[in-house]
Amino acid sequence: MKAKPSRGRPREYDPEQALAAALGEFRRRGYTATSLDHLSDATQMARPSLYAAFGNKLEIYRKAVRQYSEQSAERRRHALFEEPSLQKGLEDYFEEIVGAYVSKDGQPLGCPILSVISGEAAADPEIGAELSAAVGKTDSLFRQRMAIAAEAGEIAADADVGGIAAMLAALQHSLALRARAGTRREELSSVAAAHVALTLKAANYAESGAARG
Repeated sequence: MKAKPSRGRPREYDPEQALAAALGEFRRRGYTATSLDHLSDATQMARPSLYAAFGNKLEIYRKAVRQYSEQSAERRRHALFEEPSLQKGLEDYFEEIVGAYVSKDGQPLGCPILSVISGEAAADPEIGAELSAAVGKTDSLFRQRMAIAAEAGEIAADADVGGIAAMLAALQHSLALRARAGTRREELSSVAAAHVALTLKAANYAESGAARG
């Protein structure tokens, strides 16, 4: 009589949920203060299982951030590139940012990159590279949108696209810091709205290309 084929051990963890739980620990504690024991408790995975599934602490962080970025990228790109106006797109984008930086119960999480690894960036080249890549990605995203706006006549054709993009990226970085410091969500939204309005004014924003004549 043939033995029944083994079905193998079922997976005892959900990778997506485990990485989300790990990122939550990093965001609450910071990178250095988050230990493998903290990650083990948060994911409900033994340390050997964590290593086997995701690698060392830095790799766990990288994979958790990559998952977060992939999950949020579509919503943010939709706001910036598919809303009918530049103003609406920027307002929606920064509302998405504020919602990500402060939890629903008001916990000050900040940015999962800027607020977690900035303190270690100067001392650790690998972490510094992660931070630099994240900042560059944000700059590039805003430059793309402002170039489209200039071409479409939403902002002045001779507007400083790079400078405007840098101002918007600086707003995002400021929101991360303010959120981490405990600024209330409503105040963050107010700061974002005021900054967007001033940036658009500096860019000579028009509601449509036709408004420029």
